[in-house]
Amino acid sequence: MNFPIEAIRGKFPALSLTDKGRRRIYLDNPAGTQVPQAVADAVSRCLLTTNANLGGYFETTIAAQAVVDEAHEAMADFLGAASPEEIVIGANMTTLTYHISRTLGRTMQPGDEIILT
Repeated sequence: MNFPIEAIRGKFPALSLTDKGRRRIYLDNPAGTQVPQAVADAVSRCLLTTNANLGGYFETTIAAQAVVDEAHEAMADFLGAASPEEIVIGANMTTLTYHISRTLGRTMQPGDEIILT
């Protein structure tokens, strides 16, 4: 199987940056995750056209909710979830892990066990 690594790298603008003529190597993920141009364009489009609090009744907030709903639908499809309601999107993995630990902690009793893999 031929994997077009240079074509893939070409989609990530940050991977073309250099320091003193040498290509940069990024080892700081996930905090410094590089994104493809399509992601940067989508984020820019959202910031410029749908940057609003959710739950309102004006045009921008309705458009913002549509973006969130579409993201949930896309992730449900990608992951094979039964419905978009099974998908949770958060600020970052640290925040999501914190929230799930707090949620699970409310239901646990002395003697309960957690298995990590």
